[in-house]
Amino acid sequence: MSLIQIKGEEFKKQIQNLMLEDEKYEVKSFGCRTMFLNSRDRCMVCGGERTFDIRTRVIDPLVGHHIKYFPPEVAWVHYACHKKIHDTEKPITLFIQYEEGDARRYYGQKKKQIKDWAKHDG
Repeated sequence: MSLIQIKGEEFKKQIQNLMLEDEKYEVKSFGCRTMFLNSRDRCMVCGGERTFDIRTRVIDPLVGHHIKYFPPEVAWVHYACHKKIHDTEKPITLFIQYEEGDARRYYGQKKKQIKDWAKHDG
């Protein structure tokens, strides 16, 4: 899980603006667009918002969970909700619509694509 600690009000505003701007861009993945099923502002599982601790100035961002890899479909969820999706005893199967090995294949293709891009750019 990634946490960002922010010091200073101006820097906090800059980070929040960057997070909002990031949502405006579409992402391409292996020639097809990744479909984001919800915004980064609200968890797809519980409906809760991202949390920001005013005392510690730490943003707890939502994490991207692949519902499908081919074609890529991602839902933004809390880390705790992500653990519930993959719970070994009671997984939330609605959010798991991929086959065994799809993740390995997806990230293998992604790694190869990055190497190919590096060859062309270098």
